[in-house]
Amino acid sequence: MYPFSYIKAKSLKEAGELLAAHPDAKLLAGGMTLLPTLKARLAQPSHLIDIGGLAETAKISFKNNKLSIGAAVRHQTVASSAEVRKHIPALAQLAGLIGDPQVRNCGTLGGSVANNDPAADYPAAVLGLNA
Repeated sequence: MYPFSYIKAKSLKEAGELLAAHPDAKLLAGGMTLLPTLKARLAQPSHLIDIGGLAETAKISFKNNKLSIGAAVRHQTVASSAEVRKHIPALAQLAGLIGDPQVRNCGTLGGSVANNDPAADYPAAVLGLNA
């Protein structure tokens, strides 16, 4: 890995400010894709901004006939969410089949979508759902 600075953001506002101040920074929530990418030296961010502990990024809600899933919601949480299972059961099933238990308990929906790996499940799902 290349050297980088690690910052644990205290709020979404702070994360946004840090991203603006450090254009080569990457966000970190679960790290299931980002960390192997760093280990393989395929990315060289100047900073890792950890948003994994921000409650506002890890919520699932349904209102105005729309299901909202925060970027830091873990795959296992999507799979077991009553809201997701009620409104988009196929998405809950998809989440329950991602990787292995360790990946499902650490990886996030936002990280999967942001990485946009054509072999990943979420990018095609969110595209198909017009998300």
